[in-house]
Amino acid sequence: MAELAAMTPEMAARFLAEQPYPDRIHVSLVGKHGGFQPVPVLSAAEFVKVTRGLNPIFASDALAKWVTEQLGDSALAEAILVECADKPLFEQTAIASELMAERIAQAESALASVPTS
Repeated sequence: MAELAAMTPEMAARFLAEQPYPDRIHVSLVGKHGGFQPVPVLSAAEFVKVTRGLNPIFASDALAKWVTEQLGDSALAEAILVECADKPLFEQTAIASELMAERIAQAESALASVPTS
């Protein structure tokens, strides 16, 4: 992943938080009988879990918007757009999942460095 700016503990907490249901993003699975079945995703961790287990499809621009507006990470959103540009949909899932997983690790590290009182 391109080197992203370090996260403050506040940014990390927002990034890792489960979002309210109205603020979820939907990814899509191909249904048994054709068509798409939406799968709601409420957090960065859930996105990684769903993308690694089910291999859904989604619009990278919609994911980037959700990452910016709901998770508060415009740097990651930009990295997703850059890395997914001109890639087929089936490749974008793995790319976005890996970027998200790396950022989760950075966020967890930022929170772990906060002294407890």
